[in-house]
This record gives sequence, structure tokens and C-alpha cells, in this order.
Amino acid sequence: MAIIKCPECGHQVSDMAPTCPGCGVEIAGKVVKCPDCGEIYFRNQMVCPACHRPTTSTPTQRPVPVRHTEPVTPVVKPKSEPEPDTEKKSYTKIIVGLVIALVLCGGVAYYYNDLGRQEESDYVLAAQSTDPLVIEEYLNKYKDTNPEHRDSLQARLATIQAIDKEWTDVLITGSRDLIEQYAKTHPNSPHKAEAMNKVDSMDFAHVMKDKTIDAFINYVKQHPNGRFVNDANAAIDAIKMTQLQPEETKMVKALFKKFFQSVNSRNEGGMLSTVADQLTNFLGQSSAGKADVATFLKKLYKSDITDMNWHIIDDYKIDKKAGTKGAADYIVQFTAEQNISRTDATQPTYNRYQISATVSSDGKISGLNMKRMTNP
Repeated sequence: MAIIKCPECGHQVSDMAPTCPGCGVEIAGKVVKCPDCGEIYFRNQMVCPACHRPTTSTPTQRPVPVRHTEPVTPVVKPKSEPEPDTEKKSYTKIIVGLVIALVLCGGVAYYYNDLGRQEESDYVLAAQSTDPLVIEEYLNKYKDTNPEHRDSLQARLATIQAIDKEWTDVLITGSRDLIEQYAKTHPNSPHKAEAMNKVDSMDFAHVMKDKTIDAFINYVKQHPNGRFVNDANAAIDAIKMTQLQPEETKMVKALFKKFFQSVNSRNEGGMLSTVADQLTNFLGQSSAGKADVATFLKKLYKSDITDMNWHIIDDYKIDKKAGTKGAADYIVQFTAEQNISRTDATQPTYNRYQISATVSSDGKISGLNMKRMTNP
């Protein structure tokens, strides 16, 4: 028994082994050693692949010198050519083996390169995230890769967990001021938006308890981008439709002051500027126009009247109601005194009237009735 090289793969193997442990080719009884050059090759090959000695011939003997009277020309045996098919098969196996090895190496290299790219992508995602679960997922997935990435993310996770604890402690207190303070002192906290939303909700809940127009207006000023701005503005509009505002009271009073001052001065144009083109009623007449109002002024000044003065008693009662197309109308009641200077002493010189009127949303008198409260 001798140790030889496998003629197929070159692996060290016993010449008595059934097969080569490296490539699996049969060895025992299938190989032969060239007696001339010592090459190990398969027995079924016709010639030695190294020196091309025929497999079945005897070893070449060194020539023995023979004395002749005449020179003898040595006979040179021609070298036999190897079989093309046998040699081609050997080369083919070698090439196939190399290709398989390259494919395996390429697959392994691609796998590790792809794994590295995936790790880098997951690291970037985790490094940008403020969610502890995302960071923990990376740390659990890549336990044996890139220590620098793991150290960086572990430090980041510890920071986020500390911030989470502080936020939890503040949230437990339920203090609106502490929650707002947390948002100011931690502008980069992942809980900042949650804190601001919490403050927003608390402020609007407080406004809803008050439900005054000033409270809703202040909320909109403090939270211009708040979640409840639309609700607050809708509440403001609703209140304006039903609750009389100071500027509206001022407008109504100024309107009737101008109307009666125009009557006192017989200023028809001034009086007509205070009324709508069409009035729902005027002194008991329905669907009156400006011409009817002008006629009233002319009839009011009878021939014996030399002067007239209307004085409004500031006892206004103004109610507001929703009008058409989202506008508001005003129902007005007040008292007015009439002082008359006249030539006929038998006629009254003083009257007191209860005025009932309506004012449209555009600030015009749309209805007017007067009820005398004193006897002539």
C-alpha cells in the first residue's frame, strides 16, 4: 500500500482506497503508476499523460553498448499519441469543478454583501426613529454585527427611555402647566406633539365650560393651529347670531337717533337713509316703501305746528334673531317723547310713544310702529 495523489483532484489518498475522499472517483484497481516517469493515472488511459509511454508496454531499458564492425543505426520507436476523448473528459471535469466552486463562492459573497446592505439600511432607520421598539428590533436582529452601530443605538435607546419616564411622570400629575413646561424644555422630544395636543384639549375643555364669545376668541388666539379652532369659530358665529354684541347695540341706537333727529329737522333725505327700500310694515301699513315714509313726515307737521322735538328715552330692549342666509335681525323696543310747539292751544303739546321696530342685518329700519301712551 502506498500514498498517491488522486489523478482526478490531486488529493492525498491510499492506492488501496475504494474511492477518493476528495472527489469520490474510484481508486483501488483503477489507477496505475508510470514506470518511466512515476505519474499516477487511470488504468483505462492508453498512454501516460506525462511522458506518453503506452500503458501496456514494459519499462524502457537503457541501451547496452555492443561492439560491431560496422556502425548500427539505432531504431527510434515513435511516440504514440494520446486518445483525444480521454484527455478531453479529464479537462471537462476540471472546468466543471472550477465553475461550481466559483458559483458557490459568488453566492456566499453575495449573501454577505446583501446582509451588510440590509444591516446598514436598518441601522439608518433605527437611528432616525424615536420609537424604542424600532431600536430594540434592530438590536435583537443584529446581535453579532457592527459593534459601533449597536453601541450608538443602545445609547440612543437609553436616552429615549429616560425621556419616556420623565414624560410619564409629568402626565400622571395631570397638570396643564407642567405638561406645557415639558413641551418647552424638550423641544426635540418625541412626546412634544402629544404634550401640545394635551394642552390644546385641556384649554378647549375649559372654554366649553364657559361658552362665552370672549373665551372662544381667546382660545383661537392662543391656539391658531389647534385641533378645535374650527369648532371654536363655529361657536363664535353661533353666539354672534344669538347674543347681542356691544357694537350692535351701539349701531341700533345710532340708527334711531338719526331717524328722529331727521324728523325734528324735517330732513327727508336723512330720514329715508335710515330705512330699507321695502319695509315689512310701517305704522300699520304692510309692504311700505320709502315714499310712504316721506308721506308720514309731511303729515306729521300739521299747519299749526311751528316746532317739534322727539326725545328717545334710553330704555332700549334689543333682541337678536337669526335672519335669512346666516344674517341677523334685531327686534327693538324703546320709549320716545314728543314735544310740540303749535299755535292751536287746544291741541296736545306732549305725547309719549312706545316704539316697536325691526332692524335688518345691513343696519336699516325694516319695520316701525308707534303706540301712543298718553292722552291728548
